[in-house]
Amino acid sequence: MTILATDIKMRQSQRLTDNPDGGGRMVQAEIIDGAMNNLFPDIGDEERTTGRSTLRKMFVHVDTPGPDVLKDAIAVLIDPPSDSRVTVTMFATGSYSDVRLDAKNRVESYITRGTESRFILLGDHFIGQMTIQVYTTKDAPSPDINDNLSLLTAAASGRDLGEQYVRVKNVLSRTTRTFTDDQGAFERDVLVIELVNALLLNFYGQEVIRYSATKPGTRVYETNVVDATSYHSVKRLTAVGKPGDLSVQIDSPYVPIVPTSTAETAVSDVLAGMGTLSHVPSGPANSLALNFSSDFMAGVAVTRFLGTGMAVGSVKVLVGSSELADDGTGGLASSAVTPWAGSVDYQSGAVSLVHATGAGSTSVTITATPAGTIPMQGFTDEVAVTQNNQGMVWLTQLEPLPAPGTVVVDYRALGRWYRLTDNGRGQLIGKPGQGSGTVNYVTGSLVLTTGALPDLDSSIISAWGTSTIAEARAGDANIQPPALRFLLGHSGATPGTVRLTVRVGGADVSVIDDGIGGLLIAGQLRGSVVYATGECLLQLETLPDANTQLAVKYDWAESLHAAPQPAPDGNGLVSFSLPQGPVRPGSLMLDWVITVMRDAYDLASAPQPMRVIAKDDGNGNLVAVSVGDTAATTALGAVDYSTGVVTLQAGKFMVRQVSYPQYELRSGRLKVVGYGRVDVLAQFSAGTLVSAGWTLASAGAESAEESLQLPPVSLQLTPTISDSIVPGSVRFTFRGRTYVDRNGGLYHTVDPLTGAGVYAGTIDYSAGVVSLTQWLAGGANSVQIQSLLTRIGDPGVANSFFRAPGSPLRPGMFTLRANRLDGELLTATADINGRISGTQIRGSVDWESGVAKVQFGQLVPVAGNEGQPWFDPDLVEGDQIWRPGLVKAGSIYMGAVVYRSIPLSEVVIGLSSVRLPSDGRAPAFKPGQTVLIHHTAKHVVASPQANQAVSFGRGRVAAIEVRDALGAPVDAAWFVADLDLGTLKFSDPLNLSAYALPITISDRVEDRRLVVQAQITGEIEINTGLTHDYPVGESMISTALRLGEANGSLDLQARVVSLFDQAAWSNVWADLPSGSVAPGTYNDTDYPLVVTNADAITERWAVRFTSATQFELIGETVGVIATGATTSDLAPVNPRTNQPYFLMRKEGWGGGWSTNNVVRFNTVGGLAPVWMIRTTLPGTPEGATDSTRLQVVGNVAGEQ
Repeated sequence: MTILATDIKMRQSQRLTDNPDGGGRMVQAEIIDGAMNNLFPDIGDEERTTGRSTLRKMFVHVDTPGPDVLKDAIAVLIDPPSDSRVTVTMFATGSYSDVRLDAKNRVESYITRGTESRFILLGDHFIGQMTIQVYTTKDAPSPDINDNLSLLTAAASGRDLGEQYVRVKNVLSRTTRTFTDDQGAFERDVLVIELVNALLLNFYGQEVIRYSATKPGTRVYETNVVDATSYHSVKRLTAVGKPGDLSVQIDSPYVPIVPTSTAETAVSDVLAGMGTLSHVPSGPANSLALNFSSDFMAGVAVTRFLGTGMAVGSVKVLVGSSELADDGTGGLASSAVTPWAGSVDYQSGAVSLVHATGAGSTSVTITATPAGTIPMQGFTDEVAVTQNNQGMVWLTQLEPLPAPGTVVVDYRALGRWYRLTDNGRGQLIGKPGQGSGTVNYVTGSLVLTTGALPDLDSSIISAWGTSTIAEARAGDANIQPPALRFLLGHSGATPGTVRLTVRVGGADVSVIDDGIGGLLIAGQLRGSVVYATGECLLQLETLPDANTQLAVKYDWAESLHAAPQPAPDGNGLVSFSLPQGPVRPGSLMLDWVITVMRDAYDLASAPQPMRVIAKDDGNGNLVAVSVGDTAATTALGAVDYSTGVVTLQAGKFMVRQVSYPQYELRSGRLKVVGYGRVDVLAQFSAGTLVSAGWTLASAGAESAEESLQLPPVSLQLTPTISDSIVPGSVRFTFRGRTYVDRNGGLYHTVDPLTGAGVYAGTIDYSAGVVSLTQWLAGGANSVQIQSLLTRIGDPGVANSFFRAPGSPLRPGMFTLRANRLDGELLTATADINGRISGTQIRGSVDWESGVAKVQFGQLVPVAGNEGQPWFDPDLVEGDQIWRPGLVKAGSIYMGAVVYRSIPLSEVVIGLSSVRLPSDGRAPAFKPGQTVLIHHTAKHVVASPQANQAVSFGRGRVAAIEVRDALGAPVDAAWFVADLDLGTLKFSDPLNLSAYALPITISDRVEDRRLVVQAQITGEIEINTGLTHDYPVGESMISTALRLGEANGSLDLQARVVSLFDQAAWSNVWADLPSGSVAPGTYNDTDYPLVVTNADAITERWAVRFTSATQFELIGETVGVIATGATTSDLAPVNPRTNQPYFLMRKEGWGGGWSTNNVVRFNTVGGLAPVWMIRTTLPGTPEGATDSTRLQVVGNVAGEQ
């Protein structure tokens, strides 16, 4: 028989309550159309005050006496509540017996635990605390306001297991602190994070440890937005829909699931953008190596230290016969299935290995490329998402070239931010479903495929570090062998009088002064002496014997000093007279400061000061000794010994090999694209001091004889450049020992087990000088540099794109400050429209997303600037042009006021808000969903007459309703409707005496479509055009809940599935056979089980034999409900209907059955469970009564 509209029932669940056991199975009681409180209770005063989420479970039931099919069944909410503060939403769990607690967990699964974060819990934290302390490296970004974290105490910790999700209220502080261990000092950032919700468990951390491989029992995890539940609701159209339109407009694709209230949190002095750590290769590939053997306990990590940082993606491990490779994100993995796994700490050079089940002594070989770690504030770029370019595949160019492992890309879809990070192997990876991409480190090209369509008018923001600011110099041929540097007891040594004796190999070696600043051994130049200061450098082929002394003899006289402030001429020459003379040849020393410009664009770059030291050569010539800690021999003038007149080339001479940033205009943005080394003209400013020291020719000489302790061995690592050394990048071998640097100290004999080494000296990173206090005796005086990285410079940025640490922002509350390269402070603020303006700053901030786009510079006249290297016609504005300015990326700080949610008890509001979006909303419109766009018109007939015709004024009507003045439906016997023509005719005869007049006829037109894309703006794109007119305000769009989808079908129909038998059953409810089959078989081909829509339920059944002919019937959720025998039909009674759940005929049994044999099958009822959420937002009620309408739509036999 066919299914009538009256056969489709809305039924209640067992318990219509908000208790944990609310819901349950379907009962016979109907939800009567139009009855007050038929599903939801009244909204109370406290509910109006705080807001609340009320959950109710109901069922859609096809109540027919046969297995008739309701095809393509959907449920839609037709009318929303009239109160704007009340929303009703549907979702399905697929369970026919679940209760409110189960549904609550499903809703709250919006946020789940993700990957382990880079934060390590600092110290122990206890129940009730509203803050946590964590530590991390400098480059790890701080969590945003409203971010969620998971605290998990692992089983291996020995503590009670536990997990809690917490939400960030504010980052109260982030400070860089210095800690010490047996290897010296190291720095970590310590964050104090204020939480929205108090801790419900105790969580145990640890003190700060240098190596991240060592972690406490409680781990801090990031969270994923799973969006595990699809929500379905109804919204009003906010724009007219016309035939042919491929989209409709609503206010927002989101609906509130949990009520929230907002508060404000002020954030200030927040560093804009993201910090990065660039692990830049500092030596030959795979030159770090370690071999060892170890036993491995199951699941326990074995850690080894290589002593030097490692390049991202370069670590390879051969453990036994398994090969593991560094995945670029700190993990070790194999392309084959293996029980081995591990992790890498790039900065400390630590490698940890673990075996899943344990292994005996196993050989391990580790290789890696050495690297230095450069912390820096990342470069940024932005692509605006517009109507013209919106898509899911994006291509951009990163300049300067990115360093592996530093690229971060953020995009926003449906109001949520998603982040992809570079794994160090050229891949952009994110959380499941969030997208993917590639980055080419050689060309800088980035290809991004987003997991969802980015929102219109949003931004795709890229941030990255670069290796172009550093240079690997392990093969620098200019690095000379180590030398001894020491100072004579007196300055003003007399040229030609210095004599040294050193003991080498048990014999004395004589060193003499050649009178012009050289130290000779057997006639060969082996060092130098600066007479004026007494500074000596001695470079021996073999170092002196240990525990010996230097014997020194020389004559000296008192030095005189002066500090004139001469003014240079146009050629940089200065002239001044020493106040006393004549001057002893070879005794004059001059010291002054020059500046060099490191920016050809002249865009607010700060001049770099350099110290110049010069001396006279004994023949009246002035010669440079060093410029900026780099040795030099440039001729710089002359001195007249008799008169004391000095003519000095104080400026306008060439400084060799100065690092120079190379800027280029790209798409209207000035970017640094690399560095070069060029010779730069020195500048000397009038009024600069020139320090002079000399000895009078007539000064009486005194003799000195000294015994000096052997000084540290000195090694100049940057002899020809003025770069600073990147800490942690130095590794060299000297006389059989390998030395590495750590925080300004030098260490040898690094223990692979602990990473600790033996202190052996110091390193001056700025001057590039190593001082060794410990070395092995014997061996040649030579050094092999294995790793060395120098930092060329820090370029400026002319643009910055970043997100505030939370959103949305309070309009008008935004500040920005930055320092130009020359140190000048720039400040700006934003107006109510998000326009940023200030001193040499302009830009915009989006209050909803928290994205700021900032330019540095100023408008200048076009005239006269056409030939400037920064000139770009696209930047012309009238008769002016934007002249970019450069600021320090690490000096850009912002302040704002962030809106955040106020936590309320889940007892009060009905759901836990911590595991839901911070604004309490979830999308109800997603790609692939079925939607019903519809409009209902009402026609009031005051006094209907027989044969009276009513025209709706439109055809192709989907449905009509005829109701009296009290809302009671009028029997269809009293009228005939033609839906295609859009007319209704009352019958003849006509008797409406049972109804209250007037009569209201409602006709609905609709279009059933698929969602192609939902925009954050509320634009819903559909797959085919509209066919009706939809007036604004009265028309609706409803997302459809496909009722049969949970059962693997789009239809509602009672049926039997998955019938099979087994020889034995272990009480495990599986839908596939397990073990051997039973000797007997039920013949369901000739005797199929009989079910009806009215009586069948969705259940898994087991008929378990208790003898050869006797059995019991067990339901997964209903338990043991019947016993029977093969000689009788099995027809267990459904107490709801007093009819059988199913009929199993006795003729189907046959023979061969024995005890514990089982026949398993499932029944599917002609019903579908639906969970409803009524979300009440805080506020004054907008009416005494309210309602929403649910309608079931489907096809029956004979319909198209």
